Amino acid sequence: MIVLAASFAVPQRAWAYSVLAHEANVDAVWDSAIQPLLQRRFPGITRQQLLDARAYAYGGSVIQDLGYYPFGNKFFSNLLHYVRTGDFVETMIRDAQNADEYAFALGALAHYAADNTGHPEAVNRAVALMFPKLRAKYGDRITYVQARAEHVLVEFSFDIVQVASGSYMPETYHSFIGFQVAKPVLERAFRDTYALEMKDVFGDEDLAISTYRYAVSQIIPELTRAAWRDKHDEIARLVPGVTEDRFVFRYTRQQYDREFGATYRKPGLFARFLGIVYRVLPKIGPLKPLSFKAPTAEAEKLFTESLEDTRARYTALLASVGSGRLNLANTDFDTGRPSTYGEYKLADETYADLLKKLEGQKVAKAPRELLTNIRAFYTRGSVPKKVQRRLAALNDDGQRRNR
Repeated sequence: MIVLAASFAVPQRAWAYSVLAHEANVDAVWDSAIQPLLQRRFPGITRQQLLDARAYAYGGSVIQDLGYYPFGNKFFSNLLHYVRTGDFVETMIRDAQNADEYAFALGALAHYAADNTGHPEAVNRAVALMFPKLRAKYGDRITYVQARAEHVLVEFSFDIVQVASGSYMPETYHSFIGFQVAKPVLERAFRDTYALEMKDVFGDEDLAISTYRYAVSQIIPELTRAAWRDKHDEIARLVPGVTEDRFVFRYTRQQYDREFGATYRKPGLFARFLGIVYRVLPKIGPLKPLSFKAPTAEAEKLFTESLEDTRARYTALLASVGSGRLNLANTDFDTGRPSTYGEYKLADETYADLLKKLEGQKVAKAPRELLTNIRAFYTRGSVPKKVQRRLAALNDDGQRRNR
């Protein structure tokens, strides 16, 4: 049972920043960069429309992680992290037809900036700093694939540091939970970028989004409780006079249901039992890697600096949007480097999965840019024979289509 609890506790993958940090990056540049872009593109936009658009910007900033949360589809988020990552965001920005869609697309650009900065600059280096044995094995930068549980632990510790900084108050958390998803532009961009429909990966898109929001509503209170428990003295120093009632965010399922409705997947009895087991068991054996470990001063410094670098990068990218010169590289979000075969295991697996899904009729509908990207990905390294056969079929179909 302990082993089962450990496997349940580890998410399907890690993320450079939590939902809080992604949405906070939107807040950090809203007045200076995002709002002016909205006002320029949509003259006469009202104050209420800007408030509504902000919720969509929050949603865009976390959309790439939708598939990694409970009951999501990992393939969806893997695509957005490893395959045509820049093209996807650019397509949404270009195709946005109203203020909400535009804000949502600009929010997705925040995620692009955050993951491409946060993983290589902070998380991958912090894992090496906090786990010397892994550093001896892998070097100064350790990717998620090389140490999955440790990555989760480091990122959780960063979340605690962020919450403990006193930057957020309950009303901010409430706004973060209320993020919105601009489905029309998301669906168009997903189809145009990957030649797939959202319904191809999500049986019920609305249910997946609602479940994602509900998961966020559960994660945020847990983070505030953990921060108060483990960093109380630091919080008291940073926010004089703060009390537990003021700091800890409490948000019940009943409150959530009244505000957002009850259309989401609740964890089953077995999942809830495992959650209880995880909370009460001592952090020993398989659960030991998942216990809280405060980041070293150097690791915390890396995180703080990466947040500053992310916001500077995001601001520069938004300026490029305004000038019409945005040109995003198709990077691997875990490493910040261009996606190429053999560079990263999860990217290899995702391209192979996409290639398999494109077999048959879908190839005829695939945009030329996607086919070119797939061929370019496999230009080096020893490609498995199964993939070689699918590539050959892809090339044959492409030639027939061009005749």
